[in-house]
Amino acid sequence: MLRLSSPLVATTPAPTKGFDPEAEQEVDFAGYGRMLARRWWLVAIGLVAGAVIGFLVSVGGTKLYSATATIYLGQPLNALGTGPLLTQQTNPATVAQTANAQAVHEKVATQCKTTPETFRKGVSVQRVASSTPAKGLAAQVNPLVALTVQAAKRKVAICVANGLARAAVTAVGGYAEAKIKNYQHQIKVDTNTIKTLTAEIADPNISDATKVTLNTRLSSFQAALSTLPLLLIQAKQVERPKLTIHAAARQVTAQSPRNTVLIAALIGLILGVIAALLWDRVVPRMSARNGS
Repeated sequence: MLRLSSPLVATTPAPTKGFDPEAEQEVDFAGYGRMLARRWWLVAIGLVAGAVIGFLVSVGGTKLYSATATIYLGQPLNALGTGPLLTQQTNPATVAQTANAQAVHEKVATQCKTTPETFRKGVSVQRVASSTPAKGLAAQVNPLVALTVQAAKRKVAICVANGLARAAVTAVGGYAEAKIKNYQHQIKVDTNTIKTLTAEIADPNISDATKVTLNTRLSSFQAALSTLPLLLIQAKQVERPKLTIHAAARQVTAQSPRNTVLIAALIGLILGVIAALLWDRVVPRMSARNGS
């Protein structure tokens, strides 16, 4: 008889234990919270220590002196003095370019017995805003400019601010200075001419017709001379730029004390949190090493 063998039963191999990359690792946030709660004093110490260190750094930080000079740019007018002109004199950017020029820095540094490196990075120019908004041509004219210099020494800040302001006034004041010299010259010429004509008219030997001609000329020169002094005053007081407020220094800090304290406190807080989380791991090991 034939014997049938028993059927083979397939067996599934037992799963092997190993690393499952898809397995999720849960973070024990509750445990971290309990650790921070137990070591809260470390967090507090870090926060307070950081704030104190930041305050001390801000108090003992580098001190600077800031000096601001105010410049009146002047308002140039046309030849008749009846209307404003838009020139580089009325553009505050001209002052900024002059105040930041290397040649001007070297000249002012020599006058103030210092070097350009002591103030070059601390020069700034700002327009002085008007309290009432202007319209039309007046909106483009802004004759007041503030020139500020920061330096490590009070005297240097004051001297350089005033020196740069004077240089800017000279750079933009050519038109007004030319008008002033012209008016002064014309007043002198007209005054001498009037004296000459008056003497000629008083001469008894000249004819009546000549006297009429001389009187006509005299009247025209007297009329011109009556207006020239007013135009001269206008050129000096309105058109010519000038340093209106000389610089005075005040002490400033190189960085904001509030920001320094906040940043240092935040760093201290982070360090305190790290210390509280690592306390139970680090301190026992250190104790064991010291005991052995």
